[in-house]
Amino acid sequence: MTDSGVSEFSRPVLVRTLRGASVDSPREISVTATATECVRIAERLGLPNVASLTCRYELHPQTGHTVLATGSMTVRLSQLCVLTLEVFEDVIAERFVIRFVPASEHDGSFDENSELDEIDDIPYDGDVIDLGEAAVEQLSLILDPYPRRPGVTRPAAVLTEDEVSRQAEEDEAEERPNPFAALSRLKRDGS
Repeated sequence: MTDSGVSEFSRPVLVRTLRGASVDSPREISVTATATECVRIAERLGLPNVASLTCRYELHPQTGHTVLATGSMTVRLSQLCVLTLEVFEDVIAERFVIRFVPASEHDGSFDENSELDEIDDIPYDGDVIDLGEAAVEQLSLILDPYPRRPGVTRPAAVLTEDEVSRQAEEDEAEERPNPFAALSRLKRDGS
């Protein structure tokens, strides 16, 4: 969303138009970003380029005014490889499930201990849910924070987090005095 509160990719849907939908017969809606919207999405997410973004939703209302949405998103984009600093093309195809919850029924809390696989609740005001904004938010969650161009391997000099932790433990163990070293010296000197 821009600083002025306007979404880069907005596709509002009136919740009351979903009344006839059900789990067995969901309402299907596809949203596709225009070229201009793709440029704005790339700027928002800090990507070199977003060539296309399409998301197909299956929507069905639940109790109250809550709407369960299953999305299938396909995005063609460019990313910056963290190892080579080269831009590379990528295609992301991802499925997700979200729940639009009226802001009046959403407690606004965020559970830090929640599982990553849990369904995200997205609060909305009034009678309108924004499928475009939801797609961009899901894309931001799906993106790899450390993208690598396919086929690029990590140079040996670059350590992984596990290797850094293991190295720190080994360094700490070497610096820590052995509590039995003094006893061992006394025993050697005394005998």
